[in-house]
Amino acid sequence: MKQIDALEFINDLLDEDTTSGSLVRARRLSLGMTQQDLADLTGMKTTYISSIENDRRSLGVHTATKLAVAIGLHPSTILFPNGVEMDKELKAIEKKRKAITQEAS
Repeated sequence: MKQIDALEFINDLLDEDTTSGSLVRARRLSLGMTQQDLADLTGMKTTYISSIENDRRSLGVHTATKLAVAIGLHPSTILFPNGVEMDKELKAIEKKRKAITQEAS
């Protein structure tokens, strides 16, 4: 199996439906790694890796960083595979921040 570099991999894979788990799985497979290989590298259990790849677990910074190093990606790529999306809650926070900072000026 031909290994592709991280940037080429990301550009080929990412779309609006890409999840952290699907990104980890796709990158692991593109490198010819098994879940056991990834478990050995990160110290995580294969069942935990499986739950991440199947989007049954949310990722924290520490876990994303360990996985990122193991598969040659930046942690932010794993945490935010589609960029930071502004959902309603985040938009409301942003609006309040703007109102507060304009009042302070």
